[in-house]
Amino acid sequence: MSPEVYDVEGEVSYGWSRRYERSQANRALAIELHGRTCAVCGFNFDDCYGTLAGGYVEIHHLVPVSSMDVPKVVDPRTDLVPLCANCHRMAHRRWPPYTPTELQASRHPNS
Repeated sequence: MSPEVYDVEGEVSYGWSRRYERSQANRALAIELHGRTCAVCGFNFDDCYGTLAGGYVEIHHLVPVSSMDVPKVVDPRTDLVPLCANCHRMAHRRWPPYTPTELQASRHPNS
């Protein structure tokens, strides 16, 4: 059996990045309209974690903000969906992101 080899973590690095602003008002309206249950898997943080969740859910843009050539009006009814953290990560595993429908279709039947 070979000896275990571990790697160093925690090195500090600095860099420049681009950040696209998102509207907190649109987020709030999307939650009001769609609720806090994941549109893909049905997970709800409040149901699972109670008050610890504090109403947590991630809001996914169906058209990525980074793909907009100029700032645009986003309609929370049609352009935003609530996703749990796992489904949101899965949506962004490719470019362009998977749609909620594609994610639902790819889910394992026992999950």
